[in-house]
Amino acid sequence: MRAAALVRALGLGLALAGGAATAQTCRAAYDRAPPAVNACGDDRRVTLAFVGDVLLHSPLQRQAYAAGFGTLWSAAAPFLREADLAVANLEGPVATGLALSGFRGDPGAVFDGTVHSSYPLFNYHASLLPALRDLGIDAVSTANNHALDRFSAGADATIDALEAAGLPHSGTIRTGAPRDFVLHLPSALGRIALLSCTFSTNGVPDPGRQALNCFADRDEVMAAIRAEAARPGVAGVIVLPHWGVEYTHVPGQAERALAAEMAAAGAMAVIATHPHVVQPVETVPGPSGAVPVAYSTGNFVSGQVGLARQTGMLLRIGICLAAPEGDLALGLGARAAVAELGWVALAMVRGAGRELAVADEGGVAPAARAAHDLVERIVPGRALMPRLVCDGDGPFAAGSADLPALLQ
Repeated sequence: MRAAALVRALGLGLALAGGAATAQTCRAAYDRAPPAVNACGDDRRVTLAFVGDVLLHSPLQRQAYAAGFGTLWSAAAPFLREADLAVANLEGPVATGLALSGFRGDPGAVFDGTVHSSYPLFNYHASLLPALRDLGIDAVSTANNHALDRFSAGADATIDALEAAGLPHSGTIRTGAPRDFVLHLPSALGRIALLSCTFSTNGVPDPGRQALNCFADRDEVMAAIRAEAARPGVAGVIVLPHWGVEYTHVPGQAERALAAEMAAAGAMAVIATHPHVVQPVETVPGPSGAVPVAYSTGNFVSGQVGLARQTGMLLRIGICLAAPEGDLALGLGARAAVAELGWVALAMVRGAGRELAVADEGGVAPAARAAHDLVERIVPGRALMPRLVCDGDGPFAAGSADLPALLQ
């Protein structure tokens, strides 16, 4: 969903020339090229943006239902919309009218604590889904430990709601549906295959095996990766695991081993969630070159507190047709590889409400600056320098203002 122009009207209510508030058209740009991961056969690129957990604790639901979801995350919109494809983890059901005790009816876009609920068993109003699309999200992962927070019926209802909103997903299936967890997204290089899986459903039984389990269904996961990597018309496979130990910045050996196996099976990238904090990015070998593994992108939006849990990263990758060498020269394996990878730090800040701030190295808001510094320590050398480039003659003319001054 590349947009040459933002995306976000800067109706800032400022007294500009003539005393009128002026809305400007802006687009996201980056002042630093990300480090290369693999060599490319030509200059064509497809860009993808990945963010972490959409985890709406009660304060966020109350704010979003009353004032709009844009009050939570509008600062991230330019950077998600700039990418050709953007993906988030939908952490919890969108099961209209379903309480834990059964169907209660839709109370509307309000947090009632019964139908629409928070930790430990989440459920969100369906207005979330078009809001995610408006934000710039093109697809979501539904495989996570909260996927069955409204049991099997809730997983079915969530898929119904996603389809009604026109928001593709990977990771769960309807009761009795064929076991096809792969989502194909079109791109200029061919289809991108997304495959999502989770380590757990928090002990909620899954008799219909509606959620793909990264570990218990390991053979099935690897078979799906191999099949998609060899499928005609598929440029590459990206795996989206939900795994790991919460609140630690160090990935576990089980996750490292599984990531290496996914790469060997033909995954082009492995981009994970669940720990609610940022974890390192490493590269492991694959049939078509180096495979980046992001062990956790952290939260996207949540009500969790503390710098580590309020910090996430927007991971931006460029993919290309790989330079023909090794297995690729023989026509084997995936046809695309990750060309470059970089990140933008996100900070969930609290003021009158809760909202995302987007950070660069010169971030104005202390929380944004601290978030950037934290991610730089964990994923060094891959920071992008985000900027809004705006049209017009006002104080936010093209190239005249950096991002934090505009959005924080």
